[in-house]
Amino acid sequence: MIIARDLYRIYTMGQVKVHALNGVSVEIRSGEFIGVVGPSGSGKSTLLHLLGLLDRPTSGEIEIDGIDTRTLSDEQRADFRLRRLGYVFQEYALVPELTVFENVILPFMAREEPPERSRDQVMEILEIIGLGQRTNHLQSELSGGEQQRVAIARAIAGRPSILFADEPCANLDTENSRVILDLLAGINKEMGQTIVMVSHEDWHREYFERIIQLRDGKRVDEGA
Repeated sequence: MIIARDLYRIYTMGQVKVHALNGVSVEIRSGEFIGVVGPSGSGKSTLLHLLGLLDRPTSGEIEIDGIDTRTLSDEQRADFRLRRLGYVFQEYALVPELTVFENVILPFMAREEPPERSRDQVMEILEIIGLGQRTNHLQSELSGGEQQRVAIARAIAGRPSILFADEPCANLDTENSRVILDLLAGINKEMGQTIVMVSHEDWHREYFERIIQLRDGKRVDEGA
């Protein structure tokens, strides 16, 4: 599913070079629920952004579904993200003027998929995540946990190969965090959805099938 070899990411800030990743290699198999953990500044989000094709490595290679992503142009990378990858971030990234249904159907419109089939898929996934009765609500009418569930629905409604989640519980209390993690775990098991999630909370580890641990931009451990 994902094979990444010897990833380096160096940022230049003025005359200072920041080594965010230093030779990290990972392999993620289809259907896994992977946790990327480590202290603040360890390179967790940097790794997620590279694997999710939101950024390019300074050096190293990333293969997704048998495709060497180094060969993709910017336009091809954008299309690859739209059609094969899903993303959930801390800030939900919903369009406040749109309803729940409209937010979730946006990627289908971007992919120019048939309207009727798109509507059916959106309604199906909203029922699965427990928001089938909230389709016409705006973001301002939803709790933080409900907003994140909408973001998850939007990310998985098109059945992406991989779902990337960058600390999706960071803005939620413990109760709502567990609701989101239970939802992700259910999606992983029932739909076979591959999930790569960044987390800084130790108790989240109980949800992960496998852990990739980083420290100072290097991979230091992996366990069940």
